[in-house]
Amino acid sequence: MYTIEEILEMKYPYELFTGDREITKKEHSDLLKIFHPDLHRDSEKYKEVTSKINELYSETVKLLENGNWMEEGLIKITSFDGEKYSMRYNVEYSFELGKYFIGNRSILYLIDKKHEDFVENALDRIKNLKYENNNMKSEFEKYFPKVLKKFETIDKKIGLLIEKPEDAYSLKDILNYYSSKVPPRHVMWILSTLYNITCFLYYNNLSHNGINIDNYYISPSNHSGFLLGGWWYTVPIDGKMLGVPSEIYSIMSPEMKSSKIGTFLLDLESIRLIGRILLGDKNGMSFIEDSDIPKPLIDWVRGVSVNNPMEEYKLWESVIKQSYWERKFVEMDIDINKLYAGKINK
Repeated sequence: MYTIEEILEMKYPYELFTGDREITKKEHSDLLKIFHPDLHRDSEKYKEVTSKINELYSETVKLLENGNWMEEGLIKITSFDGEKYSMRYNVEYSFELGKYFIGNRSILYLIDKKHEDFVENALDRIKNLKYENNNMKSEFEKYFPKVLKKFETIDKKIGLLIEKPEDAYSLKDILNYYSSKVPPRHVMWILSTLYNITCFLYYNNLSHNGINIDNYYISPSNHSGFLLGGWWYTVPIDGKMLGVPSEIYSIMSPEMKSSKIGTFLLDLESIRLIGRILLGDKNGMSFIEDSDIPKPLIDWVRGVSVNNPMEEYKLWESVIKQSYWERKFVEMDIDINKLYAGKINK
């Protein structure tokens, strides 16, 4: 049985209750038989703990009524049509349209139903990606989302389950792993994968508008990248924008903000922003005094994109040579246990 102090420190329903309606009722009743203030002389501390018990019980009831239950590293959902889903996850994040949960082989998005148009736009853009031939399809298809399931929850959320390579990790988690500064050698190959993908988007005449550290995943062992999120905002180049994440909005030019027209330049600027963030300073002001970062790389991430992705990629190749003379595979050794240590809720 828990002590008063242990209960008062609890934050989540699963710490006190079981994710079953009938069992939870009995657990709640049993706890009140022990801690109810009427049963104790020193009633003030028992009033406090009873209030905490009732608070966590109310949250439990609400979750179960909505067909949801979350334990540490596990989410269980009942869809509107009664189908049950469960997923173990390593980390949970909030984003502008809802929440997402990153597992070993999948990502689960739970998006407010009011944003359903964004979900449908993402599904449409992914479904209609075009490839010049089978070789191109074989090369690029694996870098983009494969939708496993789409469903609606009882509490009016859109669930979207996306397949993820087991050895792929979000740039957000990679950045945290390196204490907010990724070694420049690794930043180089990460940006290379991003430029490769923007060339493909350009071939498809698309402005993605959601390329950031939340939506991009990398395989440290294969030096490959996967654009698995952010497709909600993707529009044809020169089409009307639907929206952008806040950090991308912050780098938009006044002209972009005024016209709200999708452009490949925003994707290219987003890559330079990612470069600055991975190197430890989203503004790039501190790089001049950082001897670990090659000057050509500093100049690049602090510069402005003016070309189309194909031309930008050619220029980027020269930055690699100027920085390190030649391409060289440098192993990125990630300890998975440390990567996700203590990161269930963020």
